[in-house]
Amino acid sequence: MADSKIYRVVVIFDDGVAGSCGAIDFEGAIWFVPKWLPFPNEGYTKPERMIRLDQFQSQKFDPQAKGPGPFAGADFVVNDPLPKMLFFGELTQQLKSKYAVLDRPDVKFRTGGSLN
Repeated sequence: MADSKIYRVVVIFDDGVAGSCGAIDFEGAIWFVPKWLPFPNEGYTKPERMIRLDQFQSQKFDPQAKGPGPFAGADFVVNDPLPKMLFFGELTQQLKSKYAVLDRPDVKFRTGGSLN
């Protein structure tokens, strides 16, 4: 079971809407995690999908950004618009072949609760 630093990344989607997405450090890279699948009784959570950040042009804020909306507290911003379907839609074979994305990876992260 892994422990990981959590980041906040600002993303502009292909429909022009800006938002933020959580990300984690995993196996030497930073990965977006748009949705977590909780297992509270077991004391862990699993990513529904993971999208590798370094495949996109981005900028790191050091220290964290101070700004309005999604920029407040951000660690990174992605420079180019990204497909919203990559984050929230069905992962098609086309998306999987175009981007470094892990669909329902078998990775567990501690959240508390009992560790059965």
